[in-house]
Amino acid sequence: MQKTIVVIAVLLVILGGWYLARSKSEPGNIKVGFIAPLTGDASALGVATKAAVEVAVEEINNSGGINGSKLKVIYEDGQCNAKAAVTAGNKLISIDKVPVIIGGLCSTETSAFAPAAMQNKVLVFSPCSSAPSLSNLGKYFFRSYPSDAYQGKFAAEYAYNDLKARKVAIGYHISDWGTGIKEIFETRFKELGGQVVAEEGAPQDARDYRTLLGKLKAAKPDLIYLPTYPDGGIVAITQANELGIKTKIFGGDGWDDPKFVKAVSGKGDLIFSVAATREPAGEFRQKVLAKTNGEQVPLCAPQAYDNLKMLAEVMKKVGLDPDKMQAELRSMHYDGVSGSISFDKNGDLTTVAYVVKRIENGTVVEIK
Repeated sequence: MQKTIVVIAVLLVILGGWYLARSKSEPGNIKVGFIAPLTGDASALGVATKAAVEVAVEEINNSGGINGSKLKVIYEDGQCNAKAAVTAGNKLISIDKVPVIIGGLCSTETSAFAPAAMQNKVLVFSPCSSAPSLSNLGKYFFRSYPSDAYQGKFAAEYAYNDLKARKVAIGYHISDWGTGIKEIFETRFKELGGQVVAEEGAPQDARDYRTLLGKLKAAKPDLIYLPTYPDGGIVAITQANELGIKTKIFGGDGWDDPKFVKAVSGKGDLIFSVAATREPAGEFRQKVLAKTNGEQVPLCAPQAYDNLKMLAEVMKKVGLDPDKMQAELRSMHYDGVSGSISFDKNGDLTTVAYVVKRIENGTVVEIK
């Protein structure tokens, strides 16, 4: 009897080992999480970002996957808000047990779920979150899009030096992104000798900006700085036009959204700053547009594609150990479709550049 039990135990160990070895080579056994707004605010960016990740998954898996194993991405809708992002993040971390999450897209999403990811040693690799406060999340956080510590400074210097603005009124969304970029802009603009003559914030989900805009207009500024997310921004620009505001309005990279551009075109003198990246081209562009049926590959999508390609290289080299993955990613110098990517000690990009674009005729034209 005892001998039989020993034999059965040995067989179970052998079968267990066989099963584990088999599972490692089965398609879909390496899971990756994804969080971005697939509905709601900034969903045009989120849907394109998802398409770019799908393209990367197909290319990686068709090329043999990760040391013979296939990637499977679990897509969650962060809705560009904290509540949805926390729900999505908890599911991916606690139920799906993913080793890495690509996302969030909005800084509000990332700041909501990333602390839990850091505690559980889940690597977070954002393609678009830019709030300066995210730099302090922890060693498992990276982003392939620059911190607004740079964008706010660039926008202030462009406003003062290029636009010759001396009096600026600021309206912004009260969020990790909106508040962060506003504070950097305001500090730098004042350092240059400029004056902030009015300042007013509104919730991200606000849909009436008339009082805010009235205060900005009454201050008689040379320029209005208005970093908003797309959906609220559409309402704000439409209402500014209705109020007869003729002052140039300067937005942030949240405006680099196809839906936003089409909705506000012709409703004012509108410009915005955005990180300079390579123009999506060739096979990558064709594959993404085939999935989205769109006309352009917007902000965040190229970065998300690069994120998964980089993670695939990391996994092939060091496996799924979080400490080894973060160390390997931190040491990488990657030339991707979005540009050159390398990281500092905080997981932020080491090279940053911005351009300014004007909205006209339903599209955008680069002016710097």
